Amino acid sequence: MEWIAAVGTIVIVGIVLALLEWTGKKLQMQPETIRKWIHIAVGHWVFLALAWMEHWYVAITPLLFFTLINWITLKRGTGRMNQVERISYGTVYYPMALALLVLFFFEQEPMALVAGSMVLAWGDGLAALVGKRFGKTFYTRGKIRRSFEGSIAMFLASFLVLTVTFLLYEEPAWLAVSYGFLLANIAALIEAVSYRDTDNLLIPLTIGALVAFAL
Repeated sequence: MEWIAAVGTIVIVGIVLALLEWTGKKLQMQPETIRKWIHIAVGHWVFLALAWMEHWYVAITPLLFFTLINWITLKRGTGRMNQVERISYGTVYYPMALALLVLFFFEQEPMALVAGSMVLAWGDGLAALVGKRFGKTFYTRGKIRRSFEGSIAMFLASFLVLTVTFLLYEEPAWLAVSYGFLLANIAALIEAVSYRDTDNLLIPLTIGALVAFAL
């Protein structure tokens, strides 16, 4: 039944991707905007995995599948989420990062898996959306330009999802808030200094590791 559940999550994610692509096309959204809404939505796959699967080697299979599919579609330039201004490997790094989180934390530290996934989904996703829509004050690292408004959104979204995650796993309120605040700062710093799309790997793995080893 676990393997059936794994296939089921692939189907569900595929339907979500198709709906978001279709909605984006109908609303004439920019490809980058579509990509970031997909970015946010797909992170919630972890809840399906934790509810329906018990073993890491089953849960990791859909992620390896999407890593391969995203790499193929990126190379072919298919899908509106790949029709962006520059080649972005973020769609490949994303499921790869979730696969590593599953490998390290799925069975023993599920809170670390959820924390890393939610910061990647909401923190990094909203940072790009807010920065694109409201960004007025920019800073650069090499050829990469980011906005302070986006970084603030990254911090606030990460703080919220981390605090909620810790509370759902019945951590004390003072710890949930204080540790959520600390990790949100770390996540925002990584997003600010990371090169190109490597934040999709560095943010969830760093947050997941810190949660696993400190709580």
